[in-house]
Amino acid sequence: MKIAVIGSGTVGVMSVCHFLYYTRGTQVHCIHDPNKKILGIGESTNIQIPDLFYKSVDFNPFFENKELDLTMKYGVVYKNWRKKDFLSPIMPPNFAFHFNNFKLKDVMFKKVKKLYKSRFKEILAAATIKENSKDKVVLNFNGSNKTYDYVIDCSGYPESYTDYIESPSLPLNHALVNVIDKPGNWNFTYHQATKNGWMFGIPLHTRQGWGYLFNDKITSKKEAIKDMTTIFKTDKLNLKEFKFKPYRAKKFLHNRVLKNGNKAIFYEPLEALSGVFYDNINRALIDHISNVKSEDEVNRHLGKMAERYENFICFVYHGGSIYKSKFWSDVCKKTKKHLKHSQTWKETVDFINNAKHEFHNGEDFENFPFCVKLYKLINYNLQYKILERRK
Repeated sequence: MKIAVIGSGTVGVMSVCHFLYYTRGTQVHCIHDPNKKILGIGESTNIQIPDLFYKSVDFNPFFENKELDLTMKYGVVYKNWRKKDFLSPIMPPNFAFHFNNFKLKDVMFKKVKKLYKSRFKEILAAATIKENSKDKVVLNFNGSNKTYDYVIDCSGYPESYTDYIESPSLPLNHALVNVIDKPGNWNFTYHQATKNGWMFGIPLHTRQGWGYLFNDKITSKKEAIKDMTTIFKTDKLNLKEFKFKPYRAKKFLHNRVLKNGNKAIFYEPLEALSGVFYDNINRALIDHISNVKSEDEVNRHLGKMAERYENFICFVYHGGSIYKSKFWSDVCKKTKKHLKHSQTWKETVDFINNAKHEFHNGEDFENFPFCVKLYKLINYNLQYKILERRK
């Protein structure tokens, strides 16, 4: 079997490692355009990415941390969401980390080439999908056509959103990233609420990445920058700008092409849940290749999981923050309405309240983002009463 992965960002690298490790004898080609830039901010993971890299290429963050500018992550600190800040922890015995995604491809592909030898090939080219049938996929690159059994499309944001579902409930569409050239000396991801949104803070071995997230229909870029100068106590900001919208694919798998990464779904960076989802997309294709799930079953499964992912974000947002502002007023209204009318959220609440033990991770219930205990900890610390046993 021959599988092609288009793209070499974080999810492209994840996909290469996933299909080399979880399939036997499969050839995996990573085809990527060297002129296409990745979003290099500094990345926060959940437990799935460290687990995948350790299993597939024996990457040990405790001994190889400098190669990826890596720091360990013990959870997410919510600052200014309530009067008292709190930690949403990575549950033992698991762990996560932060890393420099500019370095990921080179570090991991060096290991991949050593371990998997002729089963892996890196091709520097811009690839286009010419044919996608029930039997094969034909890619065009470097002036010729090549046939593959499956293609994982990790080529980034879609050019058109016709085949996507845009979320009316999630509030963010703009990010200003401030890179500070000094080491991050903490071991968690900051989720700091602000008047006009919230800001992530990622510590790396040599630098810090801070991302101010807001809605530019409510807050102007000028207002956001002014807020950042107040927070950082300087007007000398090293800014990168990103615009986005929250969406998910209507179909993740079609014939023999699987969408992953930003080609499949993008909501926002809350709790680094995107990495959880991307890992499950790859896992779903393994089930399909193994005849465990049909194409329709893969799409239903991932669609339901995407709904639960959206629900969790709404769950965090719906009670607002310590700030009284138009942004938070609008967010509370939208997310409360979303949860009220979501059948999958009602199912989630019932499942959590009736789970037999606190660390049930819901794998038989469309893969919850978190275990039951962590849902309850966040519910308690945000002073919610939504997780109550229903009569």
